[in-house]
Amino acid sequence: MVMSAGSRNLPGLLEQAAVYRDAAGQLPPVSGQMLTQRAAHLVSGVRFSLDDPEALQRLHKVTGGLREASSLGSLLPGILDGALSLAGADFGNIQLLDPVSGSLRIVTQSGFGPEFLSYFAVVDDAHSACGRAARESAQTVITDVNADPGFAPHRDIAAASGFRAVQSTPLVDYAGRLIGMVSTHHRSPHRPSGTDLQIMQLYGDFAGEVLARQLGTPAGDDPGDPIGWAVLSALLAPADDQAPGRTVPPGPDGRERPSPHRSASADETMSRFAADIVNRLFSIGLSLESARSIVTKGPAGDRIAAATDEIDRTIRDIRTTVFTLARDREQPPAGGPDR
Repeated sequence: MVMSAGSRNLPGLLEQAAVYRDAAGQLPPVSGQMLTQRAAHLVSGVRFSLDDPEALQRLHKVTGGLREASSLGSLLPGILDGALSLAGADFGNIQLLDPVSGSLRIVTQSGFGPEFLSYFAVVDDAHSACGRAARESAQTVITDVNADPGFAPHRDIAAASGFRAVQSTPLVDYAGRLIGMVSTHHRSPHRPSGTDLQIMQLYGDFAGEVLARQLGTPAGDDPGDPIGWAVLSALLAPADDQAPGRTVPPGPDGRERPSPHRSASADETMSRFAADIVNRLFSIGLSLESARSIVTKGPAGDRIAAATDEIDRTIRDIRTTVFTLARDREQPPAGGPDR
């Protein structure tokens, strides 16, 4: 159960953010390989969202207000509160990456005492969950800290702080560059389901992009990026991000789809959501094709081609699924009505 005290920023938050902004120019440049890997990652998120629309609804509930945060000081507690809610966790914290040293520094926490905050104030090893996640640029789960050999150096502080399980999810910008880390902790041994981990990973993608923009990183300053923000918006805020002058595509039956601001059945909602993702994936595919004309040889060119092909396959899968569902609902059951 999430701590009732809520998430709080630590003193020195603005100073740490200033360090990040000052050193943001030292972040590695975005390569074609990074972008194509990111595109493939986000396409997998589209597939997951279509397979499990209820999971998407869980995400909608906690991401709705993140983009409206007026400052870093209000955004970070909102991100952590959302993570705690999604994970059903007892404690949690957010760390920002120091671009110069590569260490992680706690800036926001919920439920921890001074001893924990002092011990993990700066993390630059690979024994903790957050340290592993930063080193591998991947979500890390420790289901029981007492049974995990790598966590042995930190077991005393875990016992003193009252947690037995932890998961850490990277907060990344649109290109997949690490911005920070969100970690959630349970009092008892805990193994998240695959669905829960996928939800948290998508949440980390969205929250990381919002955080990058708030920090003013090079990626966050780029309003024209078609890959990360477009897909994440389609996944987590499909109804409120229509581009100016853009028409709403018709549903599978060819009729005009209802406005996002009008009530709609579950079928209409999924149809609208699928069509919105298809449109955005088309935009991404066109952008990748443009990049492909620049990077035509070597591994980067191959990855761009592979990502473009995967996007095309995903678009076909979405259309096939939507049209099949519409057709099946319109046709009477085989054998006709009972006589």
